[in-house]
Amino acid sequence: MMRQIQFYAFCIIYAICIIYLAITLPIGTHEAVIFYTDESILKSLTHIAKGWFNNGLDFRLPFLLLGFLNIFLFFIMSKSYFEKEEDSFFATTIFALLPGIITSAILVNIAVLVITLVMAFLIFNAKKLVWLQAGVAILLLYIHDASIIFFISIAIFSAFNRDRVLFVIASLLIAISFLYFNTLEVGGHPHGEFLELFALYMALFSPLVFIYFFYALYRICLREKKDILWYLAFTSFILSILLSLRQQVIMTDFAPYVIVAVVLMVLMYQKTLNVRLPLFQKKYKIGFKIVMTSLVISAFIILLHKPLFRLYTDKTKHFAYGFYEPYWQSMELKEIQEPCYIAKNKKVQFQLKYYGIRRCDELDVPKIHK
Repeated sequence: MMRQIQFYAFCIIYAICIIYLAITLPIGTHEAVIFYTDESILKSLTHIAKGWFNNGLDFRLPFLLLGFLNIFLFFIMSKSYFEKEEDSFFATTIFALLPGIITSAILVNIAVLVITLVMAFLIFNAKKLVWLQAGVAILLLYIHDASIIFFISIAIFSAFNRDRVLFVIASLLIAISFLYFNTLEVGGHPHGEFLELFALYMALFSPLVFIYFFYALYRICLREKKDILWYLAFTSFILSILLSLRQQVIMTDFAPYVIVAVVLMVLMYQKTLNVRLPLFQKKYKIGFKIVMTSLVISAFIILLHKPLFRLYTDKTKHFAYGFYEPYWQSMELKEIQEPCYIAKNKKVQFQLKYYGIRRCDELDVPKIHK
């Protein structure tokens, strides 16, 4: 497994890469809409460092710091699962390399804050600090619209484990969330978004890692002892699948409750390996190396996404085109000293606004349409 010096070296390189991404990536459509129109805590966070850096950190700094905090919290949480610190280093490295964790640290999103609260809850649960768990759960109620998913998972866990105090707390929060806070939409005519949901999970974990993660959850369900982390991930995952059968699932509603359980994947791999003689471990080690290689490749694709534009004759096919196109366009408009632009997509207009290109009105000529 991973040594301390290797882990620290990884953390330094990782931090440099993530900070570079946060600085250089142009503001996205979703980020720009939040920056100008959102009424939740996200807008407040995007304005904390406004004007400090004159780059992406002006609106991404709080999310970047929370992303780094999540890696530290995951390491603390993982120590309750592994006897050796080296195993915690390895599990934390895998967690940090997940595409969903990388993107949550560099983009404006609610998931990174939810992950922070979820892991704080799990750490307090391991230490039996009930009232701190209750405090974190209440914060989650106010911050995350879909927190009822978390409370349902905790209620199921506490019911099976006869934890009366935690069950009462979770049940009360389910009722409050359902009556006053819950905006998790359930309804419409069934039309099936199952395949799209799995594609999103594969993007969140990387394809091979998700397959192994799914296997780990299933294996624990059948044969292993189930703890609060398994109940949280499994319940959230099953609820997302059930909802996907009739409607489109918003990934940020479920991902924070599923992705934190990646430590179970590493734990399951170790158990599978340790019960076999060294002679029969080889194929399992090879398989795990293939899975980890796919994870590293997925991380590099995100980190090195900008040079990949050169490989596309049609740049619109690039997954990050929506971030760069309005930025490039704003630079072109400034070069020709055109102060305004009319975009057919109203959300793109917010991206242009961030770079100083306002929307043309009736007095402006010429008007430029997209």
